Parts: sequence; C-alpha cells; structure tokens
Amino acid sequence: MTDQWRYIWQLMLLSSSILILGILVIPRLNLPIELNLFIVTLFSVTGINLSAWMVMTRGILKGKRDGAVILLAGIGLKFLLYLLYILVVWMVIKILTKPFIVTFFALYLMFTFLLAIHLFKLLKNK
Repeated sequence: MTDQWRYIWQLMLLSSSILILGILVIPRLNLPIELNLFIVTLFSVTGINLSAWMVMTRGILKGKRDGAVILLAGIGLKFLLYLLYILVVWMVIKILTKPFIVTFFALYLMFTFLLAIHLFKLLKNK
C-alpha cells in the first residue's frame, strides 16, 4: 500500500514541478505553445498515468494468470487514452504543431519512465 502512495506522491510532485516550470518558462522564452494547452496536456498525462498505475498495480498484486491479463489491460488502457487525447486535441485545434508534439512526447516519456520505475520496484518486491 505504501508503494501506491509513494507513486501518487511522486507523480503529483513531478506534475506540480513541471507545471511551475512551464508557467515560468513558456512566456519568458516566447515558446510557440499556448500555456493553456500545455496545462491541459500536463493534467491529461497525469490523469492517464494515474489511472494506468491503478489498473497495473491491481494486476501485479493479483494472481499470476489473472494478474498478467490485468497488467496488459492497463497497458492497453494507457495506450488508448493517449490516443483518444491526441484525437480530441487534433479535432479541437485542427492542426497539431511541432511544439505541441514535442511537448507531448517529452511529457509522455517523463511520466512513462516514472511509471516503469515504480512497476519494476513493485514487481521486484512481490
């Protein structure tokens, strides 16, 4: 149980530090990404990773056969939610700019590495 709270705490800490950095850096450097879009993307990535973490930990803590299926379902859920987010942003904005794509993939990689590190620790402890 403490692993779950530790992950949530570190996820929120990473999210809030990236949010503060984004609010400070984007306007000062005149980066061509809107601050509102950055904040929505950051909150979406945080929510997607939190939901994937909840599903994946349930799978790890369950039995071997059922746990593997639930773990794969968590990975699939994460992929589909990211795909849905990109589709919705594309439909609203109409044109996905290069700065948005770079920002999205940078956030995706940071949060995926955090998720993978904690999943490996949880698997090692179990």
